Amino acid sequence: METAGQSYPLKVALIYGARPSGHHAAARAIAEFLPPSIIEPVFIDLSEVYPDFGPFVARTYLQVLHKTPALWNYVYDNDFVAFAASALRETVLPFSSQKLASLLIKKGVKAAISTQALSSLLITKNRRLAKMPLFSVLTDFCAHTYWPPKGVSAYFVPERGAAAELRAKGAPHERIHLTGIPVRKEFTGEQPDKAAARRALGLLPGHFTVLLTGGSRGLGDLLQAALALKPLLGRVQVAVLCGNNRRLSRQAERAAAQLRGVRFVNFTDSPADYYRAADLVIGKPGGVTLAETMAMSRPFIIYAPLPGQEARNTAFLCRHRLAEAAGSPGELEPLVRKYLHSPHLLARASRALAEHARPHAARDIAGAVITALTGGNGGL
Repeated sequence: METAGQSYPLKVALIYGARPSGHHAAARAIAEFLPPSIIEPVFIDLSEVYPDFGPFVARTYLQVLHKTPALWNYVYDNDFVAFAASALRETVLPFSSQKLASLLIKKGVKAAISTQALSSLLITKNRRLAKMPLFSVLTDFCAHTYWPPKGVSAYFVPERGAAAELRAKGAPHERIHLTGIPVRKEFTGEQPDKAAARRALGLLPGHFTVLLTGGSRGLGDLLQAALALKPLLGRVQVAVLCGNNRRLSRQAERAAAQLRGVRFVNFTDSPADYYRAADLVIGKPGGVTLAETMAMSRPFIIYAPLPGQEARNTAFLCRHRLAEAAGSPGELEPLVRKYLHSPHLLARASRALAEHARPHAARDIAGAVITALTGGNGGL
C-alpha cells in the first residue's frame, strides 16, 4: 500500500520499560488496534536495550521502598529534586539516547508510541530522532515530573487532572488528548455472567469471589492478605494473581493446606478471565490495574500502594470516592464482609467505577496515531 509517496505499512515502535509490566500491557493493548496493512508494530523493551540499567533501577527502587519508603515519595514529589534531575537530563540523556536511536533507525522505525516516561525523554533528547513523531501514553492517573513537556507530537492522558499537570509543565494544550489508559480487548465487550466465568476457571459458581492482585510482579503482601480473609472462607472464595513473583508462589504452596478456598494463580496472560469471575478486586492501585478494573466495573479495595505513582492513584480514587483503602491486612476482612452482606453497596461501587471507565482508550489512541501518521487516509 502506498499513499502520496508514503509506503505502508509504517513501522511504529511501541516502547515500554520492561516485561511483564503495566507499560507492556498498555503497549500490547494499543497494538491490538493497529491494522497490519497500515502499521507494523515494533516492540521495544528498554530493559533489553539497556540491560544493566533496568535491573539497577528496579533493585534500587525496591530497596528504597523496603528501607525508607518516605524517601521515594520525597524524590518523586520534590520540585528541587526534579530541578536537579533536569540538569542530569541535559547532560546524560542525550548520550544515553544514542543506543536507542541507533536501534530505531536500524529497524526502520518511522514513529514511536511510548508508554513510559524514560523512553519519551530519551527520544526527545536525541537530535537524530528530532523529526520522528512521538506519541506519549500516560499509564497512571497523574503526570509526574519526568514526562517531557516538549518534543512530543501528542499526549494521551487518563483524566483531566493529568492533563492540567502536563499543561502546567509547559506541554501545549492542543497536543493533550483525554482518552483513558489503554487496556487489552479481552477487558472490553460483552461479559459472561459471573457463574459461567467461575465454572470456566474451576471455581465454585455460587460463591462470592474476591480477586487479589499485586500487578504483573505480584507485589504487596498478598499471602498475608489471603490469610486475613480466612474467617470468611466457606462463604467467600479468593483467587490470588501472583504475577511473576516466584517467592510468593513458593509461600502459597506451603500455606495451601490452611487456605482451602484460596486459589493461587501463577503468571497468566489472560487476567481478564479472573476479573470476570470476581465480585470484588483487592490490590495495588497501578494505573493499568485500575483501568482494567474500571472496564470490568468491579468494585476495588486499595491495598499496599507503592509510593509515588500508586500513592497518587490512591489520592485520585479517594478524591472521586471510587474505592476504599485497607491500611493493613487486618483491615481487609471487615471491608470484604461489608460488601458480602450489602449487595446494594457492591452495586453502587460498581456503577461509580463504570462511570469513570474508558474501556476503548486503546482503540481511540490507535485511531489518533493512524490519523496523525497518514493525514486521515487510514482510519479504523
